[in-house]
Amino acid sequence: MVKKQKLILTNRREAIISLVLMLTILLLLNVVSRYYYFRLDLTSEQRYSISKPTKEMVRDLKDIVTVKVYLDGDLNAGFTRLKESTRNLLKEFRAYGGKNIEYEFINPMGIQNLDDRKTMITDLMQRGLAPTNLTTKSKTESKQQLIFPGAIVTYAGRQMPVQLLDNQIGYGPEEILNHSEIQLEYKFANAIQKLTQSRPPRIVFVHGHGELAPIETEDLRQTLEGLQFEVKDIDLRSTYYIPTYTDVIIVAKPRGPFDEKDKYKIDQYIMHGGKVIWLLDGTDANMDSLRIDRGVQFVVGNDYEFNLDDMLFKYGVRINADVVQDINMCNPIPIVTGQMGNAPQTQMFPWYYYPMLISDNNHSIIKNLDPVASFFPSSVDTIRNPGVTKTILLHTTENAKAQMAPTRVSIAITQTKPNPGYYNEPKIPVAVLLEGEFESVFKNRMSPEFLAASDTVAALKFVDKSKASKMIVISNGDIIRNEMRSDSTFYPLGYYKFTKQQFANKDFILNCIQYLVDDKGILETRNKEVKLRMLNGVKVEDEKLKWQLINILLPIVLIVLFGIGFNAYRKRRYAS
Repeated sequence: MVKKQKLILTNRREAIISLVLMLTILLLLNVVSRYYYFRLDLTSEQRYSISKPTKEMVRDLKDIVTVKVYLDGDLNAGFTRLKESTRNLLKEFRAYGGKNIEYEFINPMGIQNLDDRKTMITDLMQRGLAPTNLTTKSKTESKQQLIFPGAIVTYAGRQMPVQLLDNQIGYGPEEILNHSEIQLEYKFANAIQKLTQSRPPRIVFVHGHGELAPIETEDLRQTLEGLQFEVKDIDLRSTYYIPTYTDVIIVAKPRGPFDEKDKYKIDQYIMHGGKVIWLLDGTDANMDSLRIDRGVQFVVGNDYEFNLDDMLFKYGVRINADVVQDINMCNPIPIVTGQMGNAPQTQMFPWYYYPMLISDNNHSIIKNLDPVASFFPSSVDTIRNPGVTKTILLHTTENAKAQMAPTRVSIAITQTKPNPGYYNEPKIPVAVLLEGEFESVFKNRMSPEFLAASDTVAALKFVDKSKASKMIVISNGDIIRNEMRSDSTFYPLGYYKFTKQQFANKDFILNCIQYLVDDKGILETRNKEVKLRMLNGVKVEDEKLKWQLINILLPIVLIVLFGIGFNAYRKRRYAS
């Protein structure tokens, strides 16, 4: 009896010691976790993790970021997944940003008062959120409702809309939702970055050489201003230099020559760390001339004579005096094929001089991007330059050809079937990213007197080699031009009026600008990839009951068996 009591006391003491040790360990873990924070994401594609630049950005917030998500209510499975992915992402933001991240989910269609609901819908649309019609089908009925797959991000009194749903040409609903889910981190991180920056990035359009008029780039300008960019214009002929606080300059389709003074201003802007987007035509081909000449046009090289070849060559590229054709992917044009009464009859024919440009690399500028529409583009050659890295951003398909100027362009090309053997130049480059240390084209060309004078003013000081910088060269100026309507209003950038199709021109240019101004690497979050693991719908319907029973009954059966086994084990042990 005494031995039994001693054994009980010993067991009790050991149990108490174990409990105290466990509580102590838990307490220590809680204390340590306050100073050493980590999260584990066991998914293969790191679905629930955010990138290092995003973590650093939300950790460094100085004020509260409020996110109001308007995707809520009775949703189908796809939009429910998008909503939950948004919630998980914002939870992750809050895990690193702490109390500086606040969010809530709102259902605009859940407002009972009809007038209040209409006011809310109008307000959201005015603030930049686009609604979507959602059709929910069941076995007995089909229901339609208006939803707002978007959010409003607010910081320090400023707001920015975030559209959660992407629209991609040629993709099904599930693929679009999956792509939208992939882009969530980039969209929210980009919005927060724009709202928290000390000053808006300044984008400047260069003028003085016949560049596109402001109205021809108005859609891009308005979009940039809505994204918290500052958009300005500068006439190079009336300024001494380009200010260094200019983040990016855009040279958009010039039609006249650059004199040496203007070239020097751009060159030194680059040498002082400036970024440039060049949009230059290799030839003077255009559809207006084709119509005037009754369907026949002669392209005679580039009549504009930009006088920029030596600069671009020094930086690492050459825009060729040719016209690119592509028989695989190109936009059509309407051609009059007959007359019915007084009305001309037109048909659409593929116009090989309007290729749709694509890319096959995973650079953050063009990843998951739709085709970009182009109009008489030229080819781009990269020049050997050890200090500069070249990345092809856009190119043609496999069946393309570059015709050297002067060359004959005729509508008659649409009347005959193309010979694939003739279009045998695959993936002709049209847009190239240059990154590295650029050497000035004016190196060893300036007099000692000029150099001495320039040294007296910091902003004008001559620099013969830049620090690490970036520029983008595109051999088609019309990629950035929005087409005009007859009433002097403009179509959205990338909208092709003959097919009523929207191409990714605007997204491409915006990504180019974002990449050039982004020093924190936020754009790299676009490279995130989440695999779409689709279920077999037929198999799900056939085996639904089986899996429901397995998921509901199997855990119960296992718990009962465990209880029976555990009781039997206890009886056997203590009985002995």
